[in-house]
Amino acid sequence: MEPLKEMYSRDWVLGLGNHINRVDSNIKPLEFQKQVFSSPWKEMELKQRIDRLSDVLVQNWQGPIADIYPNIISLIHSLREEGVSDFNFPYIFLNDIVTKTGLDDFDSSMKALEKITVFSSAEFAIRFFYKHHFQKTLKQMQTWSKHKEPFVRRLASEGSRPMLPWGIGIPEIKQNPEIHLSILKTLWDDENEIVRRSVANHLNDISKLNPDLVLEFCETRFGKSKELDKNLKHALRTLLKKGNKKSLSFFSYNTKWKPAKINLTLNKKEIKVGDSLEFEVSINQTPKDTTKIRIEYKIGFLLANGKHGYKVFQLGERNLLPKEKIKITKRHSFAPITTRVYYPGIHTISILLNGNEYKLQKFELKGLKSKNV
Repeated sequence: MEPLKEMYSRDWVLGLGNHINRVDSNIKPLEFQKQVFSSPWKEMELKQRIDRLSDVLVQNWQGPIADIYPNIISLIHSLREEGVSDFNFPYIFLNDIVTKTGLDDFDSSMKALEKITVFSSAEFAIRFFYKHHFQKTLKQMQTWSKHKEPFVRRLASEGSRPMLPWGIGIPEIKQNPEIHLSILKTLWDDENEIVRRSVANHLNDISKLNPDLVLEFCETRFGKSKELDKNLKHALRTLLKKGNKKSLSFFSYNTKWKPAKINLTLNKKEIKVGDSLEFEVSINQTPKDTTKIRIEYKIGFLLANGKHGYKVFQLGERNLLPKEKIKITKRHSFAPITTRVYYPGIHTISILLNGNEYKLQKFELKGLKSKNV
């Protein structure tokens, strides 16, 4: 699969240059393409390429955001006329133009982000205004939480997350995660799924900082609809994986239940990086119980410091009838991925049933042998 950064191909950038030329005839498409691809473009990662696109436009459209704003809106209109859809990630660099030219003009910047976020989310850009104008930005986000446009309402939740991936950290939010509860209370049952999903992710962030706050928020909101209950479950996903008893009880998982018998069998006790760990779980239900069970497995990944870092993966959920026996087979891939480094040595795997851990087993992960050149 091609890296995401390659979405900014020469043809794509030239096409963007053609649209920009319709807005500002002083910017020639081929010259724009040349500026964007100037060295060290090939070595740049995705965020750096996004930064380059915004830098080139700021260089061409010198001036405060109040002067640049009409060009950005005209460019968005031109792209939409050609069939480019809203909420389009590649154009996220348009928001960076606002952060680079508008930090000293809060009102004009908010006007710009309110429009641009519909076309390409401003969740990362708004963080810079939190950093420089915290109280004014907080008030703006509260206003946006009641906006008629769902992508603007989503910005109010997504851009204010305590632990937004890719977003710059805002200590005031992380230290006081309850600061946006009024926004979450407004939006948790929003008519639009993309807004509700953002609220769930925001609540999940808070659960890592203040679990009781999220448990209290969710506890009184179950039962309105199956769809909303699903969103609340998504909000509690970290606590569920941690075996938090109260969160498990919300979904009728009996944390005191124990199986009559459980076995965990590994196909091999030694595997190499690039292979998969194959295992089988067998569970026997007790003679009299009917139990709703949440089945997960937890891998202890060996870290560089010799300790283990743990990650939980789902195997599913089901109702076990009295004396029922089930078997589940699974393959967990250890193929190299960009988000995890695999260290050779002893790793562990165990099974979680309704948050309780069973049958820890060890296996050895061997590294790839280097080839002689």
